[in-house]
Amino acid sequence: MPLVGSTLPKAGVCFTILNNFKGAVEAIESVKTNWPYKIYIADQWRHQLVLSAAWNELASQAFDDGCEFAIICNDDILFSPETIDAMIDQYLLLAEKEKVVMVTPLNIKGELPDPYMILTHKRDTANAPTYSEHPNFSCFLIHRSYFDKIGTFDENFNPAWYEDNDAHRRIKLLGYKAITTTAAPMIHFGGATTALLEIADSSKSRAYYIRKWGGIPNSHPYDGVKEHFATPYDDPALTPKDWVAGR
Repeated sequence: MPLVGSTLPKAGVCFTILNNFKGAVEAIESVKTNWPYKIYIADQWRHQLVLSAAWNELASQAFDDGCEFAIICNDDILFSPETIDAMIDQYLLLAEKEKVVMVTPLNIKGELPDPYMILTHKRDTANAPTYSEHPNFSCFLIHRSYFDKIGTFDENFNPAWYEDNDAHRRIKLLGYKAITTTAAPMIHFGGATTALLEIADSSKSRAYYIRKWGGIPNSHPYDGVKEHFATPYDDPALTPKDWVAGR
């Protein structure tokens, strides 16, 4: 993959590609940043990768190449020209004083008459950016220290679904934050990835999440027992390094 601006990339911009090839090309073409960067691709369709395994593979490749950041993206998003720089800036600003370990952009789909207007969109700088602790896992930035602090993404969620809830719960229980920031707008079309799975059935992943955390994610609107275990499987003997182990 081409390097831009330097032989040592600051950021690895990583795409999981399932079957949405046109969307993936558009997403890659929308990448703009003043930092040196490298593009990484995980071809899930060809290699039948579990989504969280693709995330782990992409981030590891980027960090092994010397990248300071990995920005992991679905194949159905578009960046504004400011998005990536803003994500990095927000991380550098908030990582130490707010214990932020993940920064995600704000999906402004529906706010623009044409979603492709994001390609030239300029953020309103009249107001200071704000953030919420509701990360959007269609695109997220992590620092090379993330795996040491939180661990890898749990590959037992097969082929997808709930791996994002699991990551966010682990982040919170370990005393860190994952945020969405208004400083970094993007478009996430939504549904283009999981809709193309041969069997779009999340029930196995849901059952595994319930077994691991004692209930469904608090962020889910439907009824059911909410997650309440303070450690996976309600086993306090497990250290955070063991929190990605399946049972």
